[in-house]
Amino acid sequence: MKQINTYIILVLGTLVISSCGRSLAPKDYVTYVQNPDNGLFVSSNVNGVKYTLQYQPTDYLVMLEEKSFSIPSEIFKAQYDRFKGMEHYVFHIDTKDMDALISKLKDTSKIKNSLTEYFDFRIQKDIKLLEGGDTIPCGIAQCESSMGMLPYYSFVIGFPNREYTGDREFLFSNKKIGTGEVKLVVKGQSIQNLPKLKMNG
Repeated sequence: MKQINTYIILVLGTLVISSCGRSLAPKDYVTYVQNPDNGLFVSSNVNGVKYTLQYQPTDYLVMLEEKSFSIPSEIFKAQYDRFKGMEHYVFHIDTKDMDALISKLKDTSKIKNSLTEYFDFRIQKDIKLLEGGDTIPCGIAQCESSMGMLPYYSFVIGFPNREYTGDREFLFSNKKIGTGEVKLVVKGQSIQNLPKLKMNG
C-alpha cells in the first residue's frame, strides 16, 4: 500500500510539473483561462444573486486589449509592461438576480438609481483581496458600460501585484442594499499551473 501511495504522489507531481511547463497557442491559451475546470474562472451564489470572477493573466489581458491572437512582439511587450504592475480580474453580478432582489425592497426605483451611482463610483471601497494574512485594497474598480445589452453588471478590477503564490480570496460586501458578503477564491495552485503562452512566429 505504501508503494502504491508513493507511486500516486509521484504521478500527480509529474502531472503538475508537466502542466506548468507546457505552452499553448494564443487561442488555446484563452480557452484554458476561461474554462472553469482550470480554476481561474469561479462563481458563487449568495442570497439568490450569482457572482463570477475571472482571473486575468497579463498575457491574456494583452490579447483582449488588442483583440487579436497575432500581435507584433514590440506591441505585445509595450502592452504587457503597461499591465504588469497590477493583478487583474473581471467581476460580474447577474443583472436579473440583482433586479429580482431589489424588486422585493421598498422604493425600488430609488434604490435602482442609487445602485447605478454606487456601481459607477463607490463599489471600490467594498472590494478587497485577502492574500494569506494580508488584506489588499482594491486599486481599480471600473464599471463597464453595456447599455443593458449584457445579462450582468461587469467590473474591471485591479489589485497591486505582490507576486504572491498562495490562494486569493476576493471579498465583496454590497453595503448599499446589504446582499451579504461574497467570497470567491482563486487557488494559488491554479495560477501556478497556468501554461505559458506561445505566440505565433
